[in-house]
Amino acid sequence: MKQDRAIPNSGYRNDMQAYLFLSPTILLIALFLISPMITGLVMSCYKTSLSGTTQFVGLKNYWLLFTEARFLNNIRLSMLYVMGNLVISLPIAYSMALLITSKLKGATLLRGVFLLPWVVAPIVSTVLFRSLVDPAFGPLSWLVEKIVGHQIVMLAHPTWSMAVIIIHSVWRSLPFMTLFLAAGIAMIPKELYEAAMVDGAGKWKQFFTLTFPLTKIHLVIVLLTITLWTLQDAETVYAMTEGGPGYSTEVMAVRLFKESFLNFDLNSGAALGVLLLLVGLVFMVLYVQFIGKKDEG
Repeated sequence: MKQDRAIPNSGYRNDMQAYLFLSPTILLIALFLISPMITGLVMSCYKTSLSGTTQFVGLKNYWLLFTEARFLNNIRLSMLYVMGNLVISLPIAYSMALLITSKLKGATLLRGVFLLPWVVAPIVSTVLFRSLVDPAFGPLSWLVEKIVGHQIVMLAHPTWSMAVIIIHSVWRSLPFMTLFLAAGIAMIPKELYEAAMVDGAGKWKQFFTLTFPLTKIHLVIVLLTITLWTLQDAETVYAMTEGGPGYSTEVMAVRLFKESFLNFDLNSGAALGVLLLLVGLVFMVLYVQFIGKKDEG
Protein backbone atom coordinates (compact mmCIF):
# COMPACT_ATOMS: atom_id res chain seq x y z
CA MET A 1 0.00 0.00 0.00
CA LYS A 2 2.82 2.39 0.81
CA GLN A 3 4.39 1.66 -2.53
CA ASP A 4 1.10 2.40 -4.36
CA ARG A 5 0.83 5.76 -2.62
CA ALA A 6 4.38 6.71 -3.62
CA ILE A 7 3.78 6.27 -7.34
CA PRO A 8 1.37 9.25 -7.83
CA ASN A 9 3.66 11.52 -5.82
CA SER A 10 6.60 10.48 -7.95
CA GLY A 11 4.64 11.15 -11.13
CA TYR A 12 3.59 14.57 -9.82
CA ARG A 13 7.21 15.47 -9.06
CA ASN A 14 8.27 14.32 -12.54
CA ASP A 15 5.53 16.45 -14.13
CA MET A 16 6.57 19.49 -12.14
CA GLN A 17 10.19 18.92 -13.07
CA ALA A 18 9.26 18.69 -16.75
CA TYR A 19 7.33 21.97 -16.55
CA LEU A 20 10.28 23.53 -14.77
CA PHE A 21 12.59 22.57 -17.62
CA LEU A 22 10.08 23.94 -20.14
CA SER A 23 9.63 27.26 -18.32
CA PRO A 24 12.43 29.11 -20.23
CA THR A 25 10.84 28.12 -23.55
CA ILE A 26 7.39 29.15 -22.33
CA LEU A 27 8.80 32.48 -21.16
CA LEU A 28 10.45 33.12 -24.54
CA ILE A 29 7.24 32.24 -26.39
CA ALA A 30 5.26 34.60 -24.18
CA LEU A 31 7.83 37.35 -24.65
CA PHE A 32 8.41 37.15 -28.39
CA LEU A 33 5.12 35.71 -29.72
CA ILE A 34 2.22 36.33 -27.37
CA SER A 35 3.29 39.80 -26.22
CA PRO A 36 3.45 41.30 -29.77
CA MET A 37 0.06 39.76 -30.55
CA ILE A 38 -1.50 41.44 -27.53
CA THR A 39 0.21 44.73 -28.37
CA GLY A 40 -1.08 44.55 -31.94
CA LEU A 41 -4.59 43.79 -30.75
CA VAL A 42 -4.56 46.80 -28.42
CA MET A 43 -3.07 49.05 -31.12
CA SER A 44 -5.82 48.05 -33.56
CA CYS A 45 -8.42 49.57 -31.20
CA TYR A 46 -6.88 53.06 -31.33
CA LYS A 47 -6.56 55.78 -33.94
CA THR A 48 -3.61 58.15 -34.13
CA SER A 49 -4.11 61.52 -35.81
CA LEU A 50 -1.51 63.46 -37.79
CA SER A 51 -0.92 65.67 -34.76
CA GLY A 52 0.14 62.60 -32.75
CA THR A 53 -2.91 62.36 -30.49
CA THR A 54 -4.24 58.84 -29.88
CA GLN A 55 -7.92 58.06 -29.37
CA PHE A 56 -9.62 54.81 -28.42
CA VAL A 57 -12.05 53.86 -31.22
CA GLY A 58 -12.86 50.25 -30.32
CA LEU A 59 -13.67 48.14 -33.38
CA LYS A 60 -13.98 51.09 -35.76
CA ASN A 61 -10.80 50.18 -37.66
CA TYR A 62 -12.20 46.71 -38.32
CA TRP A 63 -15.59 48.11 -39.33
CA LEU A 64 -13.98 50.48 -41.82
CA LEU A 65 -12.07 47.58 -43.38
CA PHE A 66 -15.09 45.30 -43.75
CA THR A 67 -17.17 48.07 -45.34
CA GLU A 68 -14.44 48.72 -47.91
CA ALA A 69 -14.55 47.02 -51.32
CA ARG A 70 -10.76 47.15 -51.52
CA PHE A 71 -10.35 45.06 -48.37
CA LEU A 72 -12.89 42.48 -49.52
CA ASN A 73 -10.86 42.21 -52.71
CA ASN A 74 -7.72 41.77 -50.55
CA ILE A 75 -9.35 38.77 -48.85
CA ARG A 76 -10.44 37.28 -52.18
CA LEU A 77 -6.96 37.62 -53.65
CA SER A 78 -5.35 36.13 -50.54
CA MET A 79 -7.61 33.08 -50.79
CA LEU A 80 -6.82 32.79 -54.50
CA TYR A 81 -3.11 33.11 -53.77
CA VAL A 82 -3.17 30.38 -51.11
CA MET A 83 -5.44 27.94 -52.92
CA GLY A 84 -3.70 28.46 -56.26
CA ASN A 85 -0.37 27.64 -54.63
CA LEU A 86 -1.67 24.52 -52.86
CA VAL A 87 -3.68 23.13 -55.78
CA ILE A 88 -0.73 23.35 -58.15
CA SER A 89 2.14 22.48 -55.82
CA LEU A 90 0.64 19.57 -53.86
CA PRO A 91 0.32 17.05 -56.74
CA ILE A 92 3.77 18.01 -58.01
CA ALA A 93 5.26 17.70 -54.51
CA TYR A 94 3.79 14.21 -54.04
CA SER A 95 5.13 13.14 -57.46
CA MET A 96 8.58 14.51 -56.71
CA ALA A 97 8.56 12.93 -53.23
CA LEU A 98 7.77 9.53 -54.72
CA LEU A 99 10.55 10.07 -57.25
CA ILE A 100 13.30 10.95 -54.79
CA THR A 101 12.33 8.09 -52.43
CA SER A 102 12.50 5.57 -55.27
CA LYS A 103 15.54 3.49 -56.16
CA LEU A 104 16.07 5.25 -59.48
CA LYS A 105 19.57 6.33 -60.36
CA GLY A 106 20.17 10.03 -59.77
CA ALA A 107 17.50 10.34 -57.06
CA THR A 108 20.14 11.59 -54.61
CA LEU A 109 21.18 14.30 -57.05
CA LEU A 110 17.56 15.35 -57.48
CA ARG A 111 17.25 16.01 -53.75
CA GLY A 112 19.97 18.64 -54.01
CA VAL A 113 18.41 20.19 -57.11
CA PHE A 114 15.00 20.43 -55.40
CA LEU A 115 16.58 22.49 -52.63
CA LEU A 116 17.68 25.31 -54.95
CA PRO A 117 14.45 27.36 -54.71
CA TRP A 118 14.59 26.95 -50.93
CA VAL A 119 18.12 28.30 -50.45
CA VAL A 120 17.67 31.25 -52.82
CA ALA A 121 16.63 34.45 -51.04
CA PRO A 122 13.00 35.46 -51.78
CA ILE A 123 13.98 38.82 -53.27
CA VAL A 124 16.58 37.14 -55.50
CA SER A 125 14.03 34.61 -56.77
CA THR A 126 11.59 37.47 -57.37
CA VAL A 127 14.14 39.31 -59.53
CA LEU A 128 14.78 36.09 -61.46
CA PHE A 129 11.07 35.64 -62.14
CA ARG A 130 10.70 39.26 -63.21
CA SER A 131 13.41 38.63 -65.79
CA LEU A 132 11.56 35.53 -67.02
CA VAL A 133 8.42 37.55 -67.76
CA ASP A 134 10.19 40.65 -69.09
CA PRO A 135 8.34 41.67 -72.30
CA ALA A 136 11.62 42.40 -74.13
CA PHE A 137 13.69 39.28 -73.50
CA GLY A 138 11.83 37.04 -71.02
CA PRO A 139 11.43 33.43 -72.22
CA LEU A 140 8.01 33.03 -70.56
CA SER A 141 6.74 36.20 -72.25
CA TRP A 142 8.03 34.89 -75.58
CA LEU A 143 6.30 31.53 -75.02
CA VAL A 144 2.99 33.16 -74.11
CA GLU A 145 3.26 35.42 -77.16
CA LYS A 146 3.72 32.38 -79.42
CA ILE A 147 0.70 30.66 -77.84
CA VAL A 148 -1.79 33.56 -77.85
CA GLY A 149 -0.48 35.24 -81.00
CA HIS A 150 0.30 38.66 -79.55
CA GLN A 151 2.57 40.16 -76.92
CA ILE A 152 1.33 40.37 -73.33
CA VAL A 153 3.06 42.45 -70.68
CA MET A 154 2.37 39.89 -67.98
CA LEU A 155 3.06 42.01 -64.89
CA ALA A 156 0.87 44.81 -66.30
CA HIS A 157 -2.10 42.48 -66.88
CA PRO A 158 -4.42 41.78 -63.90
CA THR A 159 -4.92 38.07 -64.63
CA TRP A 160 -1.42 37.25 -65.83
CA SER A 161 0.26 39.11 -62.95
CA MET A 162 -1.72 37.03 -60.44
CA ALA A 163 -0.73 33.88 -62.29
CA VAL A 164 2.94 34.89 -62.18
CA ILE A 165 3.01 35.42 -58.40
CA ILE A 166 1.20 32.10 -57.85
CA ILE A 167 3.71 30.24 -60.04
CA HIS A 168 6.56 31.93 -58.20
CA SER A 169 5.05 30.88 -54.86
CA VAL A 170 4.69 27.31 -56.13
CA TRP A 171 8.35 27.29 -57.16
CA ARG A 172 9.42 28.42 -53.68
CA SER A 173 7.06 26.07 -51.80
CA LEU A 174 7.92 22.86 -53.64
CA PRO A 175 11.25 22.06 -51.89
CA PHE A 176 9.76 22.10 -48.38
CA MET A 177 6.64 20.20 -49.43
CA THR A 178 8.62 17.61 -51.37
CA LEU A 179 11.20 16.88 -48.69
CA PHE A 180 8.64 16.76 -45.88
CA LEU A 181 6.35 14.41 -47.79
CA ALA A 182 9.36 12.34 -48.84
CA ALA A 183 10.27 11.94 -45.16
CA GLY A 184 6.77 10.62 -44.48
CA ILE A 185 6.89 8.23 -47.44
CA ALA A 186 10.30 6.91 -46.34
CA MET A 187 8.78 5.95 -42.95
CA ILE A 188 6.24 3.60 -44.56
CA PRO A 189 7.41 -0.04 -44.26
CA LYS A 190 8.34 -1.54 -47.61
CA GLU A 191 6.55 -4.74 -46.62
CA LEU A 192 3.19 -2.97 -47.01
CA TYR A 193 3.94 -2.14 -50.64
CA GLU A 194 5.15 -5.66 -51.28
CA ALA A 195 1.93 -7.06 -49.82
CA ALA A 196 -0.12 -4.67 -51.94
CA MET A 197 1.74 -5.77 -55.08
CA VAL A 198 1.04 -9.40 -54.22
CA ASP A 199 -2.67 -8.53 -53.93
CA GLY A 200 -2.48 -7.03 -57.42
CA ALA A 201 -2.66 -3.35 -56.46
CA GLY A 202 -1.26 -0.99 -59.08
CA LYS A 203 0.66 2.24 -58.49
CA TRP A 204 -2.46 4.40 -58.22
CA LYS A 205 -4.18 2.03 -55.82
CA GLN A 206 -1.01 1.81 -53.72
CA PHE A 207 -0.91 5.59 -53.52
CA PHE A 208 -4.54 6.06 -52.45
CA THR A 209 -4.65 3.09 -50.05
CA LEU A 210 -1.15 3.29 -48.56
CA THR A 211 0.91 6.38 -49.35
CA PHE A 212 -1.78 9.02 -48.95
CA PRO A 213 -3.42 7.68 -45.75
CA LEU A 214 -0.07 7.00 -44.06
CA THR A 215 1.27 10.49 -44.81
CA LYS A 216 -1.80 12.41 -43.61
CA ILE A 217 0.03 13.91 -40.64
CA HIS A 218 2.86 15.11 -42.86
CA LEU A 219 0.31 16.42 -45.37
CA VAL A 220 -1.54 18.50 -42.76
CA ILE A 221 1.72 19.97 -41.43
CA VAL A 222 2.78 20.84 -44.98
CA LEU A 223 -0.60 22.39 -45.80
CA LEU A 224 -0.65 24.47 -42.62
CA THR A 225 2.96 25.65 -43.00
CA ILE A 226 2.65 26.60 -46.67
CA THR A 227 -0.72 28.27 -46.06
CA LEU A 228 0.68 30.47 -43.30
CA TRP A 229 3.80 31.30 -45.32
CA THR A 230 1.70 32.23 -48.33
CA LEU A 231 -0.74 34.32 -46.31
CA GLN A 232 2.07 36.40 -44.79
CA ASP A 233 4.05 36.67 -48.02
CA ALA A 234 4.33 40.41 -48.61
CA GLU A 235 7.94 40.82 -49.72
CA THR A 236 7.85 38.72 -52.88
CA VAL A 237 4.43 39.96 -54.03
CA TYR A 238 5.38 43.58 -53.41
CA ALA A 239 8.75 43.14 -55.10
CA MET A 240 7.06 41.49 -58.07
CA THR A 241 4.04 43.74 -58.67
CA GLU A 242 3.68 46.14 -55.68
CA GLY A 243 0.11 44.85 -55.48
CA GLY A 244 -0.68 46.05 -59.00
CA PRO A 245 -1.67 46.70 -61.61
CA GLY A 246 -4.18 48.68 -59.62
CA TYR A 247 -5.16 46.40 -56.75
CA SER A 248 -5.25 43.18 -58.81
CA THR A 249 -2.52 41.43 -56.78
CA GLU A 250 -2.84 43.30 -53.49
CA VAL A 251 -3.19 40.43 -51.03
CA MET A 252 -3.80 41.10 -47.33
CA ALA A 253 -0.10 40.98 -46.42
CA VAL A 254 0.78 43.58 -49.06
CA ARG A 255 -2.09 45.79 -47.88
CA LEU A 256 -0.76 45.49 -44.32
CA PHE A 257 2.71 46.53 -45.49
CA LYS A 258 1.35 49.54 -47.39
CA GLU A 259 -0.83 50.77 -44.54
CA SER A 260 1.89 50.36 -41.91
CA PHE A 261 5.08 51.42 -43.68
CA LEU A 262 3.98 53.55 -46.64
CA ASN A 263 0.90 55.30 -45.25
CA PHE A 264 2.24 55.17 -41.65
CA ASP A 265 -1.20 54.11 -40.39
CA LEU A 266 -0.04 51.61 -37.78
CA ASN A 267 -3.51 51.26 -36.28
CA SER A 268 -5.07 50.05 -39.53
CA GLY A 269 -2.00 47.92 -40.11
CA ALA A 270 -2.46 46.31 -36.69
CA ALA A 271 -6.11 45.59 -37.49
CA LEU A 272 -5.06 43.96 -40.75
CA GLY A 273 -2.47 41.91 -38.86
CA VAL A 274 -5.09 40.65 -36.40
CA LEU A 275 -7.43 39.70 -39.23
CA LEU A 276 -4.59 37.96 -41.07
CA LEU A 277 -3.88 35.97 -37.91
CA LEU A 278 -7.56 35.00 -37.64
CA VAL A 279 -7.59 33.80 -41.25
CA GLY A 280 -4.58 31.62 -40.46
CA LEU A 281 -6.39 30.21 -37.41
CA VAL A 282 -9.42 29.36 -39.57
CA PHE A 283 -7.21 27.40 -41.95
CA MET A 284 -5.59 25.62 -39.00
CA VAL A 285 -8.98 24.55 -37.62
CA LEU A 286 -10.09 23.31 -41.06
CA TYR A 287 -6.95 21.24 -41.52
CA VAL A 288 -7.22 19.71 -38.04
CA GLN A 289 -10.88 18.82 -38.69
CA PHE A 290 -9.87 17.33 -42.04
CA ILE A 291 -7.39 14.92 -40.50
CA GLY A 292 -9.78 14.16 -37.64
CA LYS A 293 -12.55 13.11 -40.05
CA LYS A 294 -10.06 10.98 -41.99
CA ASP A 295 -8.98 9.23 -38.80
CA GLU A 296 -12.60 8.55 -37.83
CA GLY A 297 -13.29 7.11 -41.27
